[in-house]
Amino acid sequence: MDVRIIVETTFENGTTRKRHLGRFSRPFRSTQPEGFGMLLEDAKSMLWQLQQAILLDQIEEISEASRVCPECSKARAIHDYRTRVLDTLFGRFQVKAPRIRRCACNAKSDAALGGPLSPLTRFFPDRSTPELRRLQAELGARHSFREAARIMEIFLPCAKQANTSVRNRLGKIAREINDSEYAESAVSSAGKSAAPLTVFLDGAHIRSRPEYQKRHLDVVVGKIESPHISRRFGLVQQAARSPSGQLRQDLQETGWDGESPVTVISDGEPALPNLVRYAVGGPVRHILDWWHISMRVKHVENAVKGLVQAKNFPGIPVLFGRPAERLRWYLWHGKVRTTTTDLRWLMTDCERLCRDDPEVREAATRVQARCRELYTYLANNMDSLTDYGKRYRNGLPISSSRAEGCVDDIGNTRMGKRRRMRWSPKGAHHVAVVRAAVLDGRLTSAYRRAAA
Repeated sequence: MDVRIIVETTFENGTTRKRHLGRFSRPFRSTQPEGFGMLLEDAKSMLWQLQQAILLDQIEEISEASRVCPECSKARAIHDYRTRVLDTLFGRFQVKAPRIRRCACNAKSDAALGGPLSPLTRFFPDRSTPELRRLQAELGARHSFREAARIMEIFLPCAKQANTSVRNRLGKIAREINDSEYAESAVSSAGKSAAPLTVFLDGAHIRSRPEYQKRHLDVVVGKIESPHISRRFGLVQQAARSPSGQLRQDLQETGWDGESPVTVISDGEPALPNLVRYAVGGPVRHILDWWHISMRVKHVENAVKGLVQAKNFPGIPVLFGRPAERLRWYLWHGKVRTTTTDLRWLMTDCERLCRDDPEVREAATRVQARCRELYTYLANNMDSLTDYGKRYRNGLPISSSRAEGCVDDIGNTRMGKRRRMRWSPKGAHHVAVVRAAVLDGRLTSAYRRAAA
């Protein structure tokens, strides 16, 4: 069996052109199992030839159309031809592109000052296609830069990829994402109905490069949810041009109109809700994450259980066990003052125990330390506590588990400690921005709009 591939191009003026791309043979008498259909190498070769044929015809058609002056409709002269290198997803090509002289009808106009016009400059400002840049950024956000380059070389007939090129393209895409969203935020948010928003915040710690004289970098990750849409985000405050401005853009893209209430759920780190306050430009409602409260209560319960089960325990077990068991119920129903009272009584009762036995003394000291930690945690976040049971029954979120998922998706999966990579603030910020866009599908949709 012989296969020939022919491409027929029909231009807008009605003319047609045929190109013979190539042929390959599949003799049935000597066919092996791996010889059925089109092989990967055949597909890469055909794609490269097909891309070249389409690209040359497109450049020719665009060049002919660009010669017509938009003001007087006269044909403009060709100044010269320049060789351009275009990097595409299916290969790197050298093409001859004309440079067109400016028309004499608008020679005195300020807009017409300059040298000859190049039609390809408008389409390829950095001499690469948007699809190639998008794929490099997406693979660079999902894998290491070196692995992303290797994957592209295996499956595509593109030019040899370098990890530095993937890294630089990802950084440029990250800047384009922020700039495009900033330009579109005022238009897009105006048509959306105002709705209350919930922001889930958390921090991821990644290894820092040695020259920055710190062991870890803090990456702020989270998720913004409204009744109709959700959006992930990630940023490094040291590298972001304006952390609060970037978060404000994300809020506006989710439907925030500047006046609707914003609720923040985090683990009690004061810098996280402050970032949202700066972005909103006013007060926000901060709710302390229930999971972090529950874990601290669990530490108190375990310490009291160890005290009660200690040998030669001189007290009455029910007087220690029952207050510890009621802490979680009180906090769940928003009875914070009752909780703090029980904590103080627990610490006082531990001081009254006989300290002659070292095992009892050690267990009582451990209970006091756990109670003091919980008491301090609640006192520092007194304004962020609420009736969690009522919110749960009304279907409202009470935990920052969505932000914990973003820590895994954005931070640990790509930049985690197990990957043995060290990051600069700028590089980590670019990866966090692009990876959040990839996970939300915003990177693909943005480039589809650009291609349209």
